[in-house]
Amino acid sequence: MKPVTFNPVAVDDLEEIVNYIARDNAMAAEDVRRAVLDTAEGLGEHPDLGVRPQFSAPRFAGIRFLPATPYPNDLLFYRELPDEVEVLRILHGARSLPALFE
Repeated sequence: MKPVTFNPVAVDDLEEIVNYIARDNAMAAEDVRRAVLDTAEGLGEHPDLGVRPQFSAPRFAGIRFLPATPYPNDLLFYRELPDEVEVLRILHGARSLPALFE
């Protein structure tokens, strides 16, 4: 099993999502946080689970994404490195995702 690390941008993404949800429901916000962290932990054991999208920019080669269980709109974008799995972004699926990766 590989350790899972979070890029600082991914940490900010998660806090933004949790804070947004917490405005209406603090318990739901913590449920989402826990789901994202649990999903990320599972990537250490099975980093090949995610979908590999086609990005036009070569610097994004090898990036995969996986929805948080049971919140399929919260997507973890990550890459497998030799010694770890790095979570790069945590984004809501309703966002304009291609624009964020161009």
